Amino acid sequence: MIYFIKSGNYCKIGFTKDAEALFTRMRTYLTHNPSFQILDLRKGDKIVEKIIHDKIPTELYHYGEWCVWNKKIAQIWIDYYKIGVDNLEEYLMSRNRMANKAIVNEFKDTPYLNFIRYFSHESNLDLTEPDETVWRTP
Repeated sequence: MIYFIKSGNYCKIGFTKDAEALFTRMRTYLTHNPSFQILDLRKGDKIVEKIIHDKIPTELYHYGEWCVWNKKIAQIWIDYYKIGVDNLEEYLMSRNRMANKAIVNEFKDTPYLNFIRYFSHESNLDLTEPDETVWRTP
């Protein structure tokens, strides 16, 4: 499973083996990135993750697999998965709502109430690109 998440001015494309591993990963992200949002979830393995990462321009990498949020990265995602999209922002907002709903439905009977509560609320997803002067070091 390949996930595409955004946290503030940054985004990440990553791999996890299944829904249970994704749940664990998302709980960890929530601990350290309390405002992260899931942009999309798709089938894929580590090879797919690497192919997508290789298409991301190096100047957009921030640290490790985290990149500065840029719609070019979202377009790389869309192009790789051959998704027909008229409006990129509407697509990501829709997928965000769908992923949040799926997480709540999948894990509603678990003891992780704060986690479920987080994904139950209306998304505050902000898709504006950050000013380069804010994140790029001279």
